[in-house]
Amino acid sequence: MAVLCALSFTSIPQERNSVMNPVFLSIMSPEIILSLLGALISLLSGKLVFNPIGKRFFNDLAQILTGKEVEKGEVQYSEKLERLTSSLIKASREVDAVLVELAQVAQDREQSVQKVEADLLKLQNREKELQERIQHLQNVPIPVAEHFAKLTSSGEKRSARRDYILFGAGVVVSTVIAILLKFLGLG
Repeated sequence: MAVLCALSFTSIPQERNSVMNPVFLSIMSPEIILSLLGALISLLSGKLVFNPIGKRFFNDLAQILTGKEVEKGEVQYSEKLERLTSSLIKASREVDAVLVELAQVAQDREQSVQKVEADLLKLQNREKELQERIQHLQNVPIPVAEHFAKLTSSGEKRSARRDYILFGAGVVVSTVIAILLKFLGLG
């Protein structure tokens, strides 16, 4: 329609004294002007409705006119994409934290295994030493062991007799001290 109007201006010579050319007036009737104006308003309102600022404006306007709160429309693709991206970033951070924790646990277990292996090696060496001592003691002749037992048993008999004598002397001394303290009035 706009192309037709532009052609009418260029192809029809205009008279200098007339205000409007009658051909132009016949092409640009009020119906055509109103339909062009309606199309322009429709185009602009469509642009505003799909614009976030325009959406907010029209929602506020509808709320004021109707007195009801207008339901929010469908979430836009960019908002969905932004939410999904932030969710993915959060999940990625959580996975990274879990991986760091798993690596730490693996290192701790590796250190524990190395410590257990070192302890096991020490115990194996100790076992070998003890087996060698047992083997050496098994090779000791029996008469030597019997003689060693005789030496220790006579010392034990003497020490038992001495213990009895010391015990008796302690009882006698403590009784004498108790009698003396009572006699002196201190006890």
